[in-house]
Amino acid sequence: MLQTLSDRKIAWLLFALAAVVYAATMCRTIYTGDDGDFETAMYTLGICHPTGYPLFTLLGRAFLFGLVPLIEEPAARVNLMTALFGAGAVAMFYRFVASIVTSRAVSVSVALLLAFAPTLWQQSLSCEVYTLTALFLCTILWLSVRLERGEPVLKSLVLVYGLSLTNNLTMALFLPGFLLLALYKVSFKKLLPLVPLFLLPLLLYAYIPLAAHFSDSPLKWGDPQTWPRFFQHVNGSQYRPLMFTQPLGTWHLRLWSYASGALWKEFGGVFLAFMLPGMIALGKRKRAILALTGWVFIVDIIYATNYAIADIYVYYIPSYLCVAAWIAVGMGQVGTWLSGKCPPVVRPLAILALLTPLVQMTTHLATTEKSSNFIEADFAANILTSSPKNAVVLATNNTVFTLWYLKFVKHQRPDVAVLNVDLLEGTLSNDTDWYFVHLQRQWPSLPSLHGLSREATADGTYLQLLVRMALAENRPVLLVSDDRQDDRPAEVGFPTLNQRLQPFVRVPWGITQRLYEPGNVPESTALLAQNAALWPQLKTRGVYRNHGNEDESDPLQLHVMVRYFSAHKALAQLAEKQGQEELAREHYTGASFIFRDSEVEAGLKRLTLP
Repeated sequence: MLQTLSDRKIAWLLFALAAVVYAATMCRTIYTGDDGDFETAMYTLGICHPTGYPLFTLLGRAFLFGLVPLIEEPAARVNLMTALFGAGAVAMFYRFVASIVTSRAVSVSVALLLAFAPTLWQQSLSCEVYTLTALFLCTILWLSVRLERGEPVLKSLVLVYGLSLTNNLTMALFLPGFLLLALYKVSFKKLLPLVPLFLLPLLLYAYIPLAAHFSDSPLKWGDPQTWPRFFQHVNGSQYRPLMFTQPLGTWHLRLWSYASGALWKEFGGVFLAFMLPGMIALGKRKRAILALTGWVFIVDIIYATNYAIADIYVYYIPSYLCVAAWIAVGMGQVGTWLSGKCPPVVRPLAILALLTPLVQMTTHLATTEKSSNFIEADFAANILTSSPKNAVVLATNNTVFTLWYLKFVKHQRPDVAVLNVDLLEGTLSNDTDWYFVHLQRQWPSLPSLHGLSREATADGTYLQLLVRMALAENRPVLLVSDDRQDDRPAEVGFPTLNQRLQPFVRVPWGITQRLYEPGNVPESTALLAQNAALWPQLKTRGVYRNHGNEDESDPLQLHVMVRYFSAHKALAQLAEKQGQEELAREHYTGASFIFRDSEVEAGLKRLTLP
């Protein structure tokens, strides 16, 4: 059947299959991480975190307002866009592999293998830039094979590559490899006139200063209206301290973690066995393409293993594309050898090759699908639901981004001011700083930065001033912390959040903590009554399904689970001290369903003994 279809039609069929699966398993609301930041910038025509991502922002804007009649939830519209980009990456990966492998069955099989491997599948289910990057890279690899064959696609390759840089600047890391391939096929004199075509898409970056100047968005990271601020924002200079700062003596451990952990989880040992034969076969037939994919693989691994962020696994996607291509070539080579040795086994092997990725899909479905994941959305909604009128909420990046989405996209609780304590760590410098202006829109009487040193925003002086002023204005102050702040390495140089808020007393308040000046804390009986009234209002879909197994928690949503656990435990301990055994037992039980903990188990034991 595959032989009767053109590669273009097969690619479209793969796109449709991946799109259906991704759409069925995508998150139906906001997920976590940078999602809220991106979606708020898209909705309000603002500027998201560095490097700005102008293409992704504008495409998201189109999906947000183009799918209004079809999908009610704004975040789901953008998630669908990401799913379509992921499906497009699968289709273009097939076109690339089919151009270097003679067997269509193998090409389809490995395209499905990539589609339902955990990383690309997961990244296709929520608002992130990596599936669009994968789509660009697969398209460029396909065009590169055609260029290597002598086809007139150089202009298309140059234009698409320039456009890819407006989505994610990591594509710049791979540029030398593609440039060498182009110079291998055409002269420098023919390539030089195409530089303007390469630069033309980069004009999309003009969106960033234009939005900074003209937009009324509450989100204008870095206020990049001047050339220095613009370049600082676009080149992501604030992330440089996280790059190539890990001990040199641990490089082999990071590589081993990639090879034995990430890569093995992605494809499994059976398919990885074809990787080396595929590289050898590709080197014999298309040495330039082996060199190109080898460059992408090596540069990506060097970069990703030396970038100290929690979700670094998504940066491995370019390397996975190269590995999958080598696997396809290896499988095709083995199939060719078998067809010459024992023809009767070829057809069953081809069917098996097509079915194996579908088996992988069922293997990863339970840990990848997000259609029933409401954890982060409910968490942020619970914070706003339990916030008293005119409250000030202090939170860290991930939680703040989701609160931005609820406040500025869904227009919930305009009376509540949301402060990102991460952005108060030395980022504020004066009253015209973008984040100070952002805060002032929510809290017009915000204390001025005039007369304060830059260090005052990092050592807790300004944060304490904000809390005291809020309390003086009768604005309740709530803290959302995952209680792991003290784990931050001392060499960072900033005091922890706990240390900066040490002058204040914290008491349980729903899933948050409420801050009071010493001496103004309500009686424990009143606190218990207030909390008992708050908890029945909270939505906790999916919070208790791991039954105390921390290893089964989504690492990107672990901060949410830690907060639910800590809130349950703190309220249970307070209730037990006040003799409210039924309330204490209820919340000890809630904590035990999230994580196993010796204090929680001891509390339950005390309350269940006769």
